[in-house]
Amino acid sequence: MDGCLPWVTASRIPAKQRTVKVSSVVDAICRYALEDGLNEDSLRDIVQLASVKTNLDQTSITTLIKNLYPAQRVPGDVVTTIVGALGQGKGKPSPGTQDSLVKWLTIVHEVIEDPNVLSRLYGVLFGMLDMISISRTSLCHLLSLITRRKHVKPFRIQQLLELARGLGNEPVLQGLLRIFKDYYPDIILGRTSTSRKSFAPQPDAEWQTRISAILDASTAADETTANRYNGFKVSRRGPKRSKASAIPDVHTYHATEASVTLEGIDNADDFVEKLDRIEPPGQMVSFLTDPLLQKFVELQPAPIISTRIDLWLSICLEDLYRDEKLGSGDYSYLREILEGLLKHVQYTKTLHSITLDFLKAYLPIWNGSENIDTILSLLTYVPFDRWDDAYKAYFMPVEKGMATQAMIAYDKLIDMYTSLLQNQASAATALPDSRNLTEHQTFHNLVAHVSTLSMSLLLSLAPGTGHTLTSSILTFYEYLSTSSKPHFVPIMLPPMHLIYLVLQNASPTTFSRVCGIIGAYKAAFDTHPKPVKDYYPAHVTDALNWCLRDIYHLIWIARALITADQKALGLHCDTALRTTLNDYVGSLDREYAIGAAFGLSNNSWLSSMSASAWRALEEREISHEGFDRNTLRYHQGPVSQRSLDVLKRKGGVSMDWDGSKGYKVFVLEWMAQRGLGGVRELMFATVSELRTKA
Repeated sequence: MDGCLPWVTASRIPAKQRTVKVSSVVDAICRYALEDGLNEDSLRDIVQLASVKTNLDQTSITTLIKNLYPAQRVPGDVVTTIVGALGQGKGKPSPGTQDSLVKWLTIVHEVIEDPNVLSRLYGVLFGMLDMISISRTSLCHLLSLITRRKHVKPFRIQQLLELARGLGNEPVLQGLLRIFKDYYPDIILGRTSTSRKSFAPQPDAEWQTRISAILDASTAADETTANRYNGFKVSRRGPKRSKASAIPDVHTYHATEASVTLEGIDNADDFVEKLDRIEPPGQMVSFLTDPLLQKFVELQPAPIISTRIDLWLSICLEDLYRDEKLGSGDYSYLREILEGLLKHVQYTKTLHSITLDFLKAYLPIWNGSENIDTILSLLTYVPFDRWDDAYKAYFMPVEKGMATQAMIAYDKLIDMYTSLLQNQASAATALPDSRNLTEHQTFHNLVAHVSTLSMSLLLSLAPGTGHTLTSSILTFYEYLSTSSKPHFVPIMLPPMHLIYLVLQNASPTTFSRVCGIIGAYKAAFDTHPKPVKDYYPAHVTDALNWCLRDIYHLIWIARALITADQKALGLHCDTALRTTLNDYVGSLDREYAIGAAFGLSNNSWLSSMSASAWRALEEREISHEGFDRNTLRYHQGPVSQRSLDVLKRKGGVSMDWDGSKGYKVFVLEWMAQRGLGGVRELMFATVSELRTKA
């Protein structure tokens, strides 16, 4: 960044001799760093200048260090430069600058390019604990974050104990000693206490948010996240939180210097190399939330480990159930355990048998709202071979519990069933062969239940309400319509009366999504092994065909509300009533007819979209043909086949009604580009002339 150059020059000139106002340059650098982050060269230049004694005032230097937002991962040589600047010496920066640099290392230690650089400098940093030129608080906070088993040596333990006794048990020294004790429990700390000042504080939330945004903008965010949460380091939530935590952090007790523990693992290569020599931690319950311990349990299964996990889970969940039943449960404790169970199942994709037993006992006494998101997420992993048994054991109690709550909660219930269906479908497709009719019947029973539930909920809502519920129901069928796989997951249609009910929702988005669902079912049958009648009874394919025809009549060929087949009553209108409506509409305008009232141009949910599409089409034709706008006749709308013919004869643009380049196809494409692609998908799947041009 060119803004650094005047600052470099100004740093070497006494304040009274400068011609450049340093504060304005500092402000410019900070603004740039805050918005875009500093590249490696700019970051390196500023750190090198801040790491030596200069003529700049302390306020300017501190401000710059606080705004050192890196645009990429921090290079290792920058870290080495900072560590080299610490301590006493003629050319060293001021104690205030050194403290700011150490604090900066503390908050960026997870985005350093070489994560081992601080580990290699551990001895240098530790040796500075007794120096008065550096803030011991900041230094201890940094050491607490980077300490690993290999750093905890007997001589360092002795030095730290002597330093703590000599300085009257400073909180930060006690905090570092606690970290050491995690690795060597035999350390005797005596009568000491820790406080929130003993451990490194959480990084400033605003700083964290900003650095994440900068890294994301520079395409490094994914790499940073992958390295920070790669699952090959034990999780540490901080001593203050762990003190009251239901699920403790990973700790290996009674370890020796020769022990290989999970706490000493830093990366994937280290984990693979030492896997068969790693000692299990003291409390196996940590496997619920710790990614590294989860990998260890999966890759190094052992009867003793399984027994320890089962024993803890059974005792813990038994106590939880008893307390909840007696009304004396601890909400925060229950929430943490449930969240831990969820993290575990999200990793393994399988609910532990003891967890299943707990849910079966707990759900009947659940109040329907407490920890609702976690409970519903856990239920999406419930395995079952018979839907009726699973429903009675797990899902019926949930529905009963939620029935006492506000209607708004039911969208979460439908979302839960969507995720449950996804997990069941994934499990079915993973099997070598799933032609089992019983398994197919399980899918059908689940879908039938959700369909009945959806219909019941929609009919119980007041008109104009329940938009989130409708959206959740459509999400369920959007997945269902695209999830079929021959011989594994059958094609399962929704009840057509539900489709027709939602189809009449006064929302273009809902209308489009329903069309997209029906179009997806049409595509599923088109790609299914033939003949389809050998796999599905006639009434299934007939129901879909009637629905396709009704929507086709509705919006494409101006034959709305005509039902030739009395079995297809989705959009049925009595002949006498339809005639009366047609006469009334015709009396308003002789070009109007009931058949065209629901088409693209006149449909009350789509007319504004089609009108905008026509204006765009008309403008395109005017520009392309070079018409004189002063003499050109514009279409006043709504557009129809007859009105386009009249427009052409009276000096307007020439545009076909049908055809691949006609008005109707343009409207479909125009709406699809704006998020309403369902209508296009349905028409292109239904109209053979369009399908050949798609």
